[in-house]
Amino acid sequence: MLFAEKEGVLFSFANKGDSLLENRSLGLTIRIPKGFRTNILESWIKKEIQSAKFDIAQFTLIKTIYFDFNSALIRNDASAELDKMAELMTTYPFAKVEAIVHTDSRGSSHYNKLLASRRGNSIREYLKTTGIALDLFAITVSGEEALTEDCLDQTDCDEIIHQLNRRAEFNFDPRTQ
Repeated sequence: MLFAEKEGVLFSFANKGDSLLENRSLGLTIRIPKGFRTNILESWIKKEIQSAKFDIAQFTLIKTIYFDFNSALIRNDASAELDKMAELMTTYPFAKVEAIVHTDSRGSSHYNKLLASRRGNSIREYLKTTGIALDLFAITVSGEEALTEDCLDQTDCDEIIHQLNRRAEFNFDPRTQ
């Protein structure tokens, strides 16, 4: 997820997996080239945002966070992103924030819903420890319903593909007040 300003209004762009950033209200979609997860990702996205006539002075990029197999623990790489989220939630206390939590396809659909729920609660608890109000924070449990890679049950998939599906994406609406 990223934030950019246009004509004095801050807009958020939601991650849709690692291949798409979009703002539905603007009808603006930014497609990220497949496999483009390096340090130059942020500069590439900034260039795309500038070409859409956004001011990047308010630019913040919050990456999709990932979970280990069968775990709801917040990893170190995820905590850095959640710290950025907490800072934004402090800056925009009237913003609505939604975490959409996913799993890979291993395990039953019911189990994966429960696991995604535990992951969402871990995110909530982590943010709670930062002292921010969570009144406008919501968790949407997806489980295995929105896989970013076609790796369905009984499919022999690479562990990297499974990892890309074990994620939490964020929607942040800073214009709510």
